[in-house]
Amino acid sequence: MTAPLDDLPLDGLLRDHALRVLLCVGTGGVGKTTLSAAVAARAAMLGRRVVVVTIDPARRLAQAMGLDGLAHEPTPVPLPDAAGTLQAMMLDVRHAFDQALTAQVSAAEADRIRANPFYTALAETFSGTQEYVAMEKIGELHRRAATTGEWDLIVVDTPPSASALDFLDGPNRLESLAHNPLLRVVLGLPRGPFGLLDAGAALATRALDAILGGRLFGDLRTFLRVFERAVLSFESHATQTRALLASDAAGFLVVAAPHPAPVAEARALIDRLREDRLPLRGVLINQVTATTRIEAERLAAAESSADEAQRVVLRHHRLLLARAEDERRALAGLGRVGVPIGLIEKRSAGVNDLASLLGLFGGLDQQPAPRADL
Repeated sequence: MTAPLDDLPLDGLLRDHALRVLLCVGTGGVGKTTLSAAVAARAAMLGRRVVVVTIDPARRLAQAMGLDGLAHEPTPVPLPDAAGTLQAMMLDVRHAFDQALTAQVSAAEADRIRANPFYTALAETFSGTQEYVAMEKIGELHRRAATTGEWDLIVVDTPPSASALDFLDGPNRLESLAHNPLLRVVLGLPRGPFGLLDAGAALATRALDAILGGRLFGDLRTFLRVFERAVLSFESHATQTRALLASDAAGFLVVAAPHPAPVAEARALIDRLREDRLPLRGVLINQVTATTRIEAERLAAAESSADEAQRVVLRHHRLLLARAEDERRALAGLGRVGVPIGLIEKRSAGVNDLASLLGLFGGLDQQPAPRADL
């Protein structure tokens, strides 16, 4: 069965107070960060207390929200006439990783591990770190909301990656690193109830010590010993967050562009979300060319009586119509996936202030909720 495009009831979704976490997922270059901010702002207009977590946003996006920049802690966004409130923050991977570690181990151990060169390499370059931090931040904000009531909706701009759902697997990579049996044996870490090493493992340990040098090898052993204990707490939080994201309190919005490659990626994301039984709430198609077949008929009629100057303008409109037709063909298959789809029209002026940010959902809007005392 084919579903109509532009049938996503976004306002109804954002008004549902059972929804506590909304994640925007998609590959890079489709406007996911901007739409995450716009969804958050729209939810605040509708009466929700919202915090939006963005990943390395462009400076103009922060300025569009009336801020000089975004920090690693939630910052209030001035949103006149909103029935709710909006806060925004940028995910600072190194700061958040340090913060998560400090919360799990003693201050002395945290200082030791932060000064360790292997920790620096892990925090800044390991492929699972950003994804782990995103998962940890979702859990942290959700726990904080339950305690303080600062917000009742968390909107997350998920990390860009080759696979847009890699962040769900980030904690697994850190856990696999900490529990890697080869590393544990070679580095002389206990691997059994009596912490015994066999002769081959002891020989390998001495060989690695000789290759790396005593100090560097000692740094690596110290790092892994302390990090392993921290990972046990990380695992507990990650398990709780995964359960949250699979519950009715969460939702995923797939963000795509109206072109064959992004649409194919969106369909793959939809399949993955369904396979993992995660709550898919809809698809947003960004930067859609706003033309209709009626306009095409009017254009053809106008060309027959136009002068040369008018024909130049009409040729531009014909190019737009051709582009819109290509987009319609690219999107045709999405109507068969059985998911509500919202179309976000392309705006030549871009997003440069709150009005234009909120205006992205002009075709999806309903009337804002009346302002109330909070």
